[in-house]
Amino acid sequence: MKRLKLMVSAPLFLSVWAGSAQAAQTQLCSNAMMSVLTSDARNQNDSEWNEDNFSSVACKRLPGESDIMLGSYFQRNFMVPLDDSSQYLWRVVLVDTTTHKVVSAYTGSVGDEGGIRIDNDQIWLDTARYYLNDDTRAFGVRLDIGHASRYAEGGASGYMTLFVREQEKLQPVLKSLPMNYWTNQEGHFSVTDEPVPIHQAKVYINLGNKISHGYRDLKLTTKVKDKMSDQYFSDVYEKAWSFDQTLKFDGKAYQGFKAWP
Repeated sequence: MKRLKLMVSAPLFLSVWAGSAQAAQTQLCSNAMMSVLTSDARNQNDSEWNEDNFSSVACKRLPGESDIMLGSYFQRNFMVPLDDSSQYLWRVVLVDTTTHKVVSAYTGSVGDEGGIRIDNDQIWLDTARYYLNDDTRAFGVRLDIGHASRYAEGGASGYMTLFVREQEKLQPVLKSLPMNYWTNQEGHFSVTDEPVPIHQAKVYINLGNKISHGYRDLKLTTKVKDKMSDQYFSDVYEKAWSFDQTLKFDGKAYQGFKAWP
């Protein structure tokens, strides 16, 4: 099982970019889709929790595919007795709505550790026009699972993975890109709760014209706001700036992401 590798600071404190527009809009699953996903979990989760409710679940029709639904869910499949932390099966599936069968899938794992906390409504399905070439349209699954501690030096969330369909497998070509993150400009927080300056960043993905190993380059624009830590959830900021970078496909995945210039 593939393990989701995330770039976050530990320990944990607050939901990074909590209350985002995406997270606030639940992508509901029909009864028919829930039945398919429940059956899928029984087959894929060999633990005692395979009858549990999903920790998070989302569904959306795939554009241009009238008979195909996209679904994703978390379900607990392991618990650490010492600290009650858990690991979760993460599935991303395409379902044929005429046969009610999973026709393509990805299996991964996420867990309550480092800068991650699993809760409700943390999966967002992104079906924007990610045409990596004339014949290949990717889709995204964004996981709003990041947390950071009260005195952390930084944190991240909105982890975006882009998938392409390769017959019965969904292949991740962009893995766990943090779409939202922040860092303390001074490198540490004061334990006296005094506000400190932070950089708060939001990433936007566009497609480039150049092609590497068959797929278009990804053009990332990161918009940064310099503000004080007590302004984190407000629109107030001291300075705004941005920087661009290009990710190239190496034949297996997009590489080269840098959080800061």
